[in-house]
Amino acid sequence: MIGMHFFNPATIMKLVEVVSTPLTNSHTTDTVVELTRAMGKVPVQCSDAPGFIVNRVARPFYIESLRLAEEGKIDIDQIDRLMEATGFKLGPFRLMDLIGNDINYAVSCSVYEQLGAPERLKPSFLQEQKVKDGKLGKKTGEGYYRYP
Repeated sequence: MIGMHFFNPATIMKLVEVVSTPLTNSHTTDTVVELTRAMGKVPVQCSDAPGFIVNRVARPFYIESLRLAEEGKIDIDQIDRLMEATGFKLGPFRLMDLIGNDINYAVSCSVYEQLGAPERLKPSFLQEQKVKDGKLGKKTGEGYYRYP
C-alpha cells in the first residue's frame, strides 16, 4: 500500500513553542520551559504572533508542495520521497496526514487571514477538498494516503 509508514508523533514532534505575551510573567515562562525539558522536548521561546514560528515557517513548505500537486508537476509520493531523501523526517503530505488535514488547513486559513491574505500563503483548494471529503489523514484512515 502506498504511504505505509508508521510514526510515533511523540518522537517526531520534539519542539515545543513556549509563547509569551506582554501579560505573561517570567515565572510562568520559566516553569513551562522546565516542564518541556523534563518531558524530553526542546523548548523554543517566542512572542505571540500569527502562526508563532513553526506554523509560519512551515506554511510555504505545505503550500508550495500542494501547488506542485495541484499543477500536476509531480505526484505527492514523489514530493514526499524527495523531501525525506534530503533529510526531512516526513514529507509534506505524510506530515499533513499525521497532523490532520482539517487542522493543517485551518492553520493555513488562519495564518493567511491574520497576515493580510498574501497570495503566496493562499490556502490550497486540494487540501480544502480533502477536508470537505472527510479525508483528514491517519485519523480517518485516508488523506493523501490510505492507512490500515
